[in-house]
Amino acid sequence: MNSKGKISRRGFLKTGIAVGAGVYGLPYLRAIKKKPTLKQLKEHDLKPGIVVVHGDSANANGEDVVVKEMVRRAISALGGMRKLVSNGDRVLIKPNIAWNQSPEFAANTNPCVVAALVALCKDAGARSVVVMDHTCSANPETSYNRSGIVSAAIRAGAKVSYINKNRFRDFVIPDGTVLKQWSFYEEMVYKDEVDVLINVPIAKQHGTSRLSMALKNVFGMIGGDRGSLHTDIHPKIADLNKFVKVDLTVLDAFRILKKNGPTGGRLDDVDNSQEHARRIIVSTDPVAVDAYGATLFGIQPKDVGYIRKSHEEGLGEIDYTSMGFEEFHV
Repeated sequence: MNSKGKISRRGFLKTGIAVGAGVYGLPYLRAIKKKPTLKQLKEHDLKPGIVVVHGDSANANGEDVVVKEMVRRAISALGGMRKLVSNGDRVLIKPNIAWNQSPEFAANTNPCVVAALVALCKDAGARSVVVMDHTCSANPETSYNRSGIVSAAIRAGAKVSYINKNRFRDFVIPDGTVLKQWSFYEEMVYKDEVDVLINVPIAKQHGTSRLSMALKNVFGMIGGDRGSLHTDIHPKIADLNKFVKVDLTVLDAFRILKKNGPTGGRLDDVDNSQEHARRIIVSTDPVAVDAYGATLFGIQPKDVGYIRKSHEEGLGEIDYTSMGFEEFHV
């Protein structure tokens, strides 16, 4: 209070906060002070480079056993999940569950890949593992269930969540060349909600972006008018990936959708040959993952606009063989 008996603006604010804390308790004070911060890449001890694991299509143990072992061996070759996930971490696994298709059509991520990652994160001490995607289907529940991911993830110990449309928020994209801002899902970008973000796309052909793999899978983390992004899509994919902080990329190429992507719908569209498929690709570098993935379709990485642009923008290495490359069979 000043000499004339008036309360200063600073004094008024202090008094208001004190009264609020007294009436409503400490939660009131914490609510005033709390300001969400954006997630950054988590510090880790995983090896740099890229790991490719081939699986035997004729293995008598069945797809579930083979795929899970492929994932386990791939993560182990990078140093093991404990090099990324710490005790008490909140992990979010983002597969592709965009379409109302069952696993054999290769439009969504293989549920065995998702289940294997959930189990590895839980074994590493994760407090929680959440699996979710922003689907393209009118009924997300149908896509979730038909993909096989819901049952596989829950059995492995994950919580499966649906997107809440009210949790999209506009953010500025630092150094965005075409997109200066866009709507992202809060649970995937806020530090107080996720410690480790694992991107788990499936390798497939795409009618607009040519291919859909790691970098394109970020579309399942955003809101807004996603259809509008398909015009001049390649630099836009790069811009979106400047904002999202993905800690680990696991590309499901056990089956690949070689044509009529991204939805597919015919078994003739799917390639599950040893020559091009039956692989799991793992790296902390999404550009390297997509660069390798392009070769499965007989395409040079530099000929895919968003891969080339993402490399040019410093988001990763397009020459995946230059950064440490390990390839083996299980």
